[in-house]
Amino acid sequence: MNGSLLAQLNSGFADATAIAEAVRTGRTSAATVLAEARARAGSAKGKDLNAFISEDWDSAERAAAALDARRAAGGTLGALAGIPFSVKDVIAVAGLPVTAASKAFATTMANTTAPAVQRLLDADAILVGKTNCPEFAFGMTCESPLLGRTGNPRYPDATPGGSSGGEAASVAAGISALGVGTDFGGSLRWPAQCVGIAALRPGIGALPGEGQVPGLDGNFGDDGVLPAVSPGMQGTFQTVGPLARSVRDLRAAYTVMAGAPAESLPTLREPTRVAWSDGRAFGPVRKEVTEVMVRLAAAIAAAGHTATEQPDLFADCLPTYNRLRELDPMVDHAAAVTGREDAITGANLQTIKNSLAASPGETARARLAADAARAGAIRQLEPVDIALLPVAGGPAARVDGTLEVDGEQLQGWEIMGPCRAVTLTGCPVVSLPVGLSDEGLPLSVQVVAPPGGELAALAFAELLEQLTADPG
Repeated sequence: MNGSLLAQLNSGFADATAIAEAVRTGRTSAATVLAEARARAGSAKGKDLNAFISEDWDSAERAAAALDARRAAGGTLGALAGIPFSVKDVIAVAGLPVTAASKAFATTMANTTAPAVQRLLDADAILVGKTNCPEFAFGMTCESPLLGRTGNPRYPDATPGGSSGGEAASVAAGISALGVGTDFGGSLRWPAQCVGIAALRPGIGALPGEGQVPGLDGNFGDDGVLPAVSPGMQGTFQTVGPLARSVRDLRAAYTVMAGAPAESLPTLREPTRVAWSDGRAFGPVRKEVTEVMVRLAAAIAAAGHTATEQPDLFADCLPTYNRLRELDPMVDHAAAVTGREDAITGANLQTIKNSLAASPGETARARLAADAARAGAIRQLEPVDIALLPVAGGPAARVDGTLEVDGEQLQGWEIMGPCRAVTLTGCPVVSLPVGLSDEGLPLSVQVVAPPGGELAALAFAELLEQLTADPG
């Protein structure tokens, strides 16, 4: 089969770019596109997927009809015309529930819309609903007390990942053509690998972060005030970002969500200078992951670029990320759950309480160590244009969050060490599949660019799409 591995995995559905072009030119209608997405969501397979906490098909149909009427009248359509999209339910959208997948907020309605989401709507994308995640997005699988477990539409024995697992599942199932999630320690990149799609974690500050819940002082967007971003670690490092079936879709979504005019891709340095690691500095790594990274480096070199192995790439970032994550006080979550403790899962309530137990001195020292590690990582990027690391030490975990790595059983966050390390750099990163495991599950790479290099990361990811194409 011709095409990149990413294209092969997603060959059953048109990507968002193709959908928007077809709607704008009249080759299809927004109503037809939406009807196909709704049929998939309403099928037995779609219902069993259990991806949506709330759906809004009636409003979506009205939006599609209005879009088609505007085109028929000769009006101009937006860049994302007719693209069905969904939003992770830790992001506020006015008029829809914003639950954070918690029973404590099951009836909470948002009166405000996150700016990044509003920009998609303004570009004529059509919102179809809000998707499942672990409670408060605390988890690397996708199971919530509110909705239960979301399945993986392509690999039923594997998790769709977390915490943006509902988004990843919806995109992979052909319901959403774009997904909007959040990423703190890998919550876009890891689900993208688990189902075989692509994701962009923008760099810190590249997209507006307002509208994530809980916001400042526990705000859930139900009082008409857009929740501000917490000043703590989560407010600093958690970013909103897109998931999609192609890298070009990520670029289209990013330019709209950033509120920037569409730009041509930057010219990559010739030859592009690449540093890479198989992630062994962050914990156990399957032999097949190392082999994929070695083959990828060889393909990059054969294409005329330079690819230099750097085993200690971002090595100091994981321990300092983990330490600060443990100690940084979750004051906004604590404010949100006050008076609702009985409706919060015990493990998450304890996590919130534990985060408040550290002394100010301990937290300050952890922040200084994290800042130093981040500065060191940026220095490692100075001599190169792109850094490459795997998303994880292996493919998608089982539904219980466990993964065997060459005879060793890994559990939970320890599987995602490379993602957490890259988070601390604050740099933009694209996740896309470049190989398959022995079980036939996707193995994805992180394409990391220096700060401000979102378009450069996307450009190099498109180069990797070409290098992983099957010529047969």
